[in-house]
Amino acid sequence: MRGGIASALAASVALAGSVAMAGPANADQYDFIAELDNAGVWYADMFDMIDIGKELCHELRHGVSPPLVLGKLANTGFAPAESAIVLMSAVNHLCLDAKPVVVGWARDQGYVGPL
Repeated sequence: MRGGIASALAASVALAGSVAMAGPANADQYDFIAELDNAGVWYADMFDMIDIGKELCHELRHGVSPPLVLGKLANTGFAPAESAIVLMSAVNHLCLDAKPVVVGWARDQGYVGPL
């Protein structure tokens, strides 16, 4: 499982990184949704998805580790790759301050690509 989530994170980090580099300096909740839409992540309600992204940020800011956040997403019905995309999109667009924690974790998992 560790390798699957790390691989999914690596793939979505590359996607999210390229999208983030092309986006405006001040991203917001609608950029979060646009990135999910562009990546093909399905969700039932945009406003609920924004709330999920904000909750991810809250958890990361309060010390919940990225693997636990990914696990929580997986337990709510997102596939591992989707969970990683949601996590990276939230970090890139809703809580850039939490990105060092996620990047550190990805590096600890052996991911060496661009973040």
